[in-house]
Amino acid sequence: MLQAKTEDGELVTLASLTRQEIAMMKAKGKFFCPSCNQPVVAKAGTKLIPHFAHSSNTRCPSQEGGEGVYHEKGKLLLYQWLKSQQLNVWLEAYIPEISQRPDLLLQLKNKTIAIEYQCARIPPELVAKRNRGYARAGIVPIWILGANTLKRYNGHQLKVDQFHLSFIHQFSSDFPRTLYLFCPETQHFILFQDLFFTTLHRASGKMNIRKLQAMNFLDLFHIAYFKQEQLVPIWKREKRSFRLHIPRYAQGREFAWQQWLYVRNTNRQLLPSFIYLPIDSQHMMKTPPWDWQSRICLDIIHPLTVGSTFHYESCTHILRSQMHKPSFFPLIKSAANPITQYLQMLEQLHIIHKQSPTTYRKQMPIHFYEHLEEALDGDERLMRQLIKKHDLFIIRHTN
Repeated sequence: MLQAKTEDGELVTLASLTRQEIAMMKAKGKFFCPSCNQPVVAKAGTKLIPHFAHSSNTRCPSQEGGEGVYHEKGKLLLYQWLKSQQLNVWLEAYIPEISQRPDLLLQLKNKTIAIEYQCARIPPELVAKRNRGYARAGIVPIWILGANTLKRYNGHQLKVDQFHLSFIHQFSSDFPRTLYLFCPETQHFILFQDLFFTTLHRASGKMNIRKLQAMNFLDLFHIAYFKQEQLVPIWKREKRSFRLHIPRYAQGREFAWQQWLYVRNTNRQLLPSFIYLPIDSQHMMKTPPWDWQSRICLDIIHPLTVGSTFHYESCTHILRSQMHKPSFFPLIKSAANPITQYLQMLEQLHIIHKQSPTTYRKQMPIHFYEHLEEALDGDERLMRQLIKKHDLFIIRHTN
């Protein structure tokens, strides 16, 4: 941690002092943790940012998640950045009523904002616990991830696994889902917005990379959507790869899904093109889009005769173990539902027709392809059809 208390209760930030001043402070007396009041040691070597540390056997509520050099450097840079904007910001302020100490606490007009700079992997339960604490105190949390926690594929795609899902922000239904990242080594700030998951852990989105000093705090709330013309070539490439590259040694859920297809006398190369479509709220699912979408089509719609009906509850029932609960996403305010969005796409493709809020009628039979070349041609035709409809290809924030 960057701050500690003296025996007189004065807060000291070592990183803001010279080497000589630090030596004088250390000679004066002891330092104590602002959270647990246990003694801490001042560390001011030549390689690391001057900081304080607990002894290894100390149990302090503010230590959950761990800290390192990368984290300390980033936290200090973010603090200095906010301070340079004449904002009311406190470093490592302890909030006794919830026993939490955010990295930064910001007072902006009538809002109190806790900024957490998270560089270590922590359980989603701990993130939820901290967010519940902030909610009780009437504080808005903003989590900024260390850029070292994410793998970047290209200018539009990141690897986003289950750990990162807890840090996706959406402040209102008309704000794009956003991940915040910061690299203290390059001092680059990254906004990754309007995420579309093409696989379980590969997300495409609008990526904005800027130097920290070229930004102000309100830039964090800038809105940028991923344009259709940017998503289309990515989805074409992903869909083609899905058809052509069958995992030789599938394991876990992917193996179970392939076996499930085998029992139904088909495989991924022959599935209809409207299986594996881009769904805005795919992040809500625990399985890839081709898995859960195929189960709706093959287990519910395909066995029906044209004109027969099925209920929305049938879809939620067979997918009940494949969906995250909304509480898994404490920072997302939208109630977008992937099943509803997918059924809406099938309706606009005239596969089904919505008769009532919970009842759908099958409008046409489901045909499977007979060979791979036919499937690839069908995928291309459907993609063109979706693009012509324009408003269909990207359906956002539908409950």
